[in-house]
Amino acid sequence: MVIAGDASTYVDFATASSEPQRTHQIVGHLCIDKEIDYNPEIDANSFSFWMKDENGTEKKVICQKEKPAEFERSEQIVLTGQMKDEIFIAHEILLKCPSKYQDEKLQNDNIIFE
Repeated sequence: MVIAGDASTYVDFATASSEPQRTHQIVGHLCIDKEIDYNPEIDANSFSFWMKDENGTEKKVICQKEKPAEFERSEQIVLTGQMKDEIFIAHEILLKCPSKYQDEKLQNDNIIFE
């Protein structure tokens, strides 16, 4: 059964822009060369950043949640929300972070045995 407004499929920023009244899920990556704005003294439940979707389009995101720990290390970001003008307003955020096993493997790969 499909419910109207179901956001279980991922879209890009272009699709979200063309349907601003709908809630969308967008997968992308943090633009590490752009500013992350988080000031918990003013508002601990809001931060902004730039994300690049799977098609390479960059948009500013305002996330209405506390900034997750390890946010800057995330490999992939999944946002749920809506476009408002040229900004994506995210109500939910999920991060795919590097596995601790992957970190251990990288460390082990760099060990030189004599």
